[in-house]
Amino acid sequence: MNRFTRRDVLLTTGSFGAITVSGCLNDPSTGDGNGGSGGNGDGNGSGNDNSVDNGDASFDTFQLGPSLSRPLWAERADDPPGFVTVIETERDEPWMVDDPDEIDGLEEWYGETDFDESVIVFVGTVGPNTCYSEVDVDDVTISTVTLEGEDSRPAITAAARPVDTSDEDEACGEAVTYPSAFVRVTGDDLPSEALFTVTNGWDETDDVDSAGGLIDPAELPGFVRPPHDPETVPEALSCDEDEFERHWSPDDEISWGETTDDDGSPKLSLRAENAEYSGDDAAEALEFGRGDEIRIRMRNVSDRPVMTGNRNKYNLEVSTEDGWADVRGTTDDDPIDYTDEGVVHSPGDGFEWTIELTEAGILSASAHEDRFEICPDLPDGRYRFVFRGTSGDATLAVAFDYGGA
Repeated sequence: MNRFTRRDVLLTTGSFGAITVSGCLNDPSTGDGNGGSGGNGDGNGSGNDNSVDNGDASFDTFQLGPSLSRPLWAERADDPPGFVTVIETERDEPWMVDDPDEIDGLEEWYGETDFDESVIVFVGTVGPNTCYSEVDVDDVTISTVTLEGEDSRPAITAAARPVDTSDEDEACGEAVTYPSAFVRVTGDDLPSEALFTVTNGWDETDDVDSAGGLIDPAELPGFVRPPHDPETVPEALSCDEDEFERHWSPDDEISWGETTDDDGSPKLSLRAENAEYSGDDAAEALEFGRGDEIRIRMRNVSDRPVMTGNRNKYNLEVSTEDGWADVRGTTDDDPIDYTDEGVVHSPGDGFEWTIELTEAGILSASAHEDRFEICPDLPDGRYRFVFRGTSGDATLAVAFDYGGA
């Protein structure tokens, strides 16, 4: 198992190869770099106060410490050596830190940031044992880079790797550790993206950019919709109760499974899951019978917080000969009201709904159980779950088949 020290890092940090450099920031790592753990809220953080200015920009680092908890970025199938994201405004919360109040000095360091002239880059990586408690950041540069499938544009680039901060006679625990750090970059016209060459504790190196997102939607459990046309399409829903008013269905554009940002990167993902099925056939997984439970999960798969409406803003609809129609409705004269509060989802977070596919189960899953009714009873056919609270984006939906009438 390789172990290297801060001295090794200063001697061996790699270059950026074909990246075109348009401005360079000097290395501030001449500080003592001493500081305990903190990323898990179990110790002290450490900041380098001796930032260096080369006339164009400067940078300084704050060590967040190690965590023994495996972060979501480490679950990706492409096995990245680390994770990078950028905080651009004071409105952005440092969501990547579990409990900022528990890290000594972080509140003061973060509060000193003037986001009119600075951005903060978060970088996390992985080490092979508990002595890897810091991230060394070197060669911070404003460079012109080409991200996958995109035109060349400026980005904050750097080299980063975990550092063994132990004394020579100190014993190291045999646990994989995830150290992280904030890098504050100050200057004029700073780019909003970062690309770091990250080397993990096993000397595996790769370029990691802030546009990659925290979670790969292709790796999420569950499915978006059946791959075939529905076998049954019921007639238009009709209720014998004269006072029954069917819940309205949105006319918005439907986005199946994903919404994206302006650059086309996935932002919110929605999946339907069948706890009784463990295979990879979407048609089988999305076939439900009466009394089965379906779980719907929405996640923020980007690398930035995303705001949505509340979790009650959804429809459960069936495809009929007259179009999609919600199976629920009311028999009073008052419309169903939904509050307009915004809910902020940190990367990896979101909403979850578990619904038993019976009339009673669907009603009990709703915040308006006491007012909703289902009329007629659930017909066989293709259903969809539509989340309407996507704050200006296309409306998210997943579909499944139900046969239990």
